[in-house]
Amino acid sequence: MWEIPTVDTVIKLDSRRRGVFPLPFKPGDVLAQVGQSSDDITFRIVKPADVPLIRTRIQQGFTMLKTAPATAEQIVSAIRADRNSR
Repeated sequence: MWEIPTVDTVIKLDSRRRGVFPLPFKPGDVLAQVGQSSDDITFRIVKPADVPLIRTRIQQGFTMLKTAPATAEQIVSAIRADRNSR
């Protein structure tokens, strides 16, 4: 009998050797290569992404802070961390 090979997920790298990984990987995760053979590479998550969150809500069409007022530095660092994680 013939065996039909199954492919879990195929990731194609672009010219800068970047790829889009499926869940559970998230932007900002630190990965470690734990195994490699001639045609197989295995990665493990070493440290999950650590992105600070500021909760928001929409009120009358405006985005408002849901938590206590944040300082300008906290907002800037949260926006920068979010941008860097993408």
